[in-house]
Amino acid sequence: MTIRKSKCCRWPRIALDVARLGTGTACALLIASTCIAQPAAAAPGEELFLEVVLNGQPIDQLARFVRGPDGRLTASAATLRELGLRWPADAAPVALGQVPGLQVNFDNPRQRLALVAPVELLDRPVAQLSALPNAPPAADPAAPGLLLNYDLYGQQSTGLRTLNALTELRLFGLGPGVWSSTAISRASSGTNATGSDGSVRLDTAWQRDFSDSMVSLRLGDAVTGALGWSRSLRFGGLHLARNFALQPYRITTPLAQFQGSAVLPSTVDLFINGMRQSIQPVPPGPFQLTSTPALNGTGQAQLVITDITGQSRVVSYDLYGTPQLLQAGLSDWSLDVGAVRRDYGLHSSAYDGSLMASASLRHGWSDSTTLEAHAEATTGLQLAGLGSVWRLGQQGGVLSASLAGSRASDGTGARTGLQWGGGYQWSSPQFNVSFTTLRSSADFRDVASLHGAVLARTSDAAYLGINGGVWGQFGLALIRQQQQAAAGPARIASLSWSYLLPGNASLNVSLNRNFDSTANGTMLYVGWSMPLAPFVSVAASGHAGRGANGALLEAARSLPGDTGGWGWRLQAGLGDTEGGLAQISQLGRYGQWAAGVSQWRTAGSPMATTGYASTSGSLVWMGGGGPHALRRVDDAFALVDTYGIPNVPVRLENRLIGHTDGLGLLFVTQLTAYQRNRLSIDTERLDPDVIAETTRVQAVPASRSGTRVHFPLHRLLAVQFTLKDGAGQALPVGSDIWPGDAPAGTPPLTVVGHDGIVYLENPAPGATIQVQTPAGRCRATLPALQSPSGLLDLGELVCR
Repeated sequence: MTIRKSKCCRWPRIALDVARLGTGTACALLIASTCIAQPAAAAPGEELFLEVVLNGQPIDQLARFVRGPDGRLTASAATLRELGLRWPADAAPVALGQVPGLQVNFDNPRQRLALVAPVELLDRPVAQLSALPNAPPAADPAAPGLLLNYDLYGQQSTGLRTLNALTELRLFGLGPGVWSSTAISRASSGTNATGSDGSVRLDTAWQRDFSDSMVSLRLGDAVTGALGWSRSLRFGGLHLARNFALQPYRITTPLAQFQGSAVLPSTVDLFINGMRQSIQPVPPGPFQLTSTPALNGTGQAQLVITDITGQSRVVSYDLYGTPQLLQAGLSDWSLDVGAVRRDYGLHSSAYDGSLMASASLRHGWSDSTTLEAHAEATTGLQLAGLGSVWRLGQQGGVLSASLAGSRASDGTGARTGLQWGGGYQWSSPQFNVSFTTLRSSADFRDVASLHGAVLARTSDAAYLGINGGVWGQFGLALIRQQQQAAAGPARIASLSWSYLLPGNASLNVSLNRNFDSTANGTMLYVGWSMPLAPFVSVAASGHAGRGANGALLEAARSLPGDTGGWGWRLQAGLGDTEGGLAQISQLGRYGQWAAGVSQWRTAGSPMATTGYASTSGSLVWMGGGGPHALRRVDDAFALVDTYGIPNVPVRLENRLIGHTDGLGLLFVTQLTAYQRNRLSIDTERLDPDVIAETTRVQAVPASRSGTRVHFPLHRLLAVQFTLKDGAGQALPVGSDIWPGDAPAGTPPLTVVGHDGIVYLENPAPGATIQVQTPAGRCRATLPALQSPSGLLDLGELVCR
């Protein structure tokens, strides 16, 4: 029952309303002091020790109460505090009916007291809930191996035959880190050959990843780290940097925290933009739920709190998510020292003779502010800059700014320059806008500009996007760029519209305008595409503008990515470029190849016919065997081993990706490094005599390495026979069976079934068994077995 509150507590009821505005502790003290001002009369009563249920949760100990002559229950301050209520320790005993907001239901026959207290009276810590991913998994050991990736492309046209190759040699699992080297090669012949044949080394490096600290160390050819307002460049030397890809489940953007309270045990559902993100049980009291806002731009989060009685209430929050910010206290950085790489792709070992150093840093100062810093230095140049990114509240968008200065010296003296920039971005499901600008003075320099990379004097970009719903998507882009040595700025405007048609067809229209005085013109592009069947689509596109008009028709079947298959592509062009193309391709377990012929001509030129073919894949030496041919491996892979059992279906994330070969092996090349890749085998397709010890394995390979995944399978030899005694009677059911040489005390191998039937697995040929029957012990010898596996019926055997 609910006990009516006495008049002495009308003012505390007002105080409780104030407490719900955020002063829970002060209100609880006010409640207690007001009720204590008129304490219950000290009268003899009956002492009770009751089972207590507070806000739907049983208390694990009996609590002491006093029942007066009028039936009212009184509790001491110590009792209330032991129950988990916020109450002054030195307060006098109080009647439960005088505590504002406290609902009391006393079940006398069961000696059970049910209390429901407002959240402000509950003396409980804030329950911390999390909708974040679990701790990152530990990477599996890399199996020693050597891998060769290859991409080959050959073509033949009038007077020219060429063969191009891109290769990567990778060594892993032998000591820490991964060694790799890439190269391009070219060979040509014919009357139109240029003679630029040969091989050029691209990148050679050793890299070691430290997944626990999210740091990568690379020695050799690398690319410097950069920020949004600085530039990267290729170099040879040391690269040490934060690498968030080593913990792909780690959330780097600021987390969202939602606070609420529950009077009764409840379930909290978190929805962000209508999509459920998590469901969590919460105890009575305040709680805080931490999650990541899975959005880019504005959004709304809703907490749906449902208690054990089925009552629900909804609490809404405004959100703004952006990948430009880091969590408070989290840093992203890089440090590079070495020599700048020159003529990349043209020469194998062209490095500048001067030492170069570069460093970049991003640090989450708070969840709404990320600080940035960048510095570069080389002979005759020093550069340093600062920047910041701010989130303007939960609905105001993102603002950024940067300022950098450089000092360059040459034979004419030292020159200083400045670069400054800024930007703003705001997006929502219906509307988004962004603007960025980066400007520099005439004397501003960076390391890249000393090696031929042109530095823009001014770079401005603005974008406006509108989601028109049934009217499609609209976009407007404006770009303006002024190079340091250019006579005038390059100005481009683009207006686009996209629309989803019935049948999953799409229509895209864009109108581009180039205001450059040397390339002034307007171009209209129209594109349409439509899927016809799985992997099959048709498309048509056209363009019209100053001096260029044409259309292209295409039909294609893309390659299935998991199990592989056939693909094809047909093209026909009209207008300023006429001709066509026909191509066929296949993706198999050993790689991918394509072949085709094309015939094109432009206005004023004859028709040119070209035949071409390409192939890509990998060769792997791993596990003591090889080479094994497989698809191209861009990152991590696994070798699935079913212990010699062939034709076993293997699935990745429940998708069929192939079958093991005659040796029980299958290379799986679609794995993601440092993530949980769920591999499984389909036991329904196994032979009846094949036994699987496990059917699911979680593979976590390291980056650019291979791991071995074991599915222990073995073939079972099962024999069945009927045991009879010398009189031809079946042995009694339940008789224990041991191997013939089993010592005393050995547990039985099996028992005799009904009608004397015995079932044994993997018995040795000619093995002897002993059987304990009520009449005594006897022995039987198995005959020679005709097969090493399968289910064999041996007929009747006599136990003597």
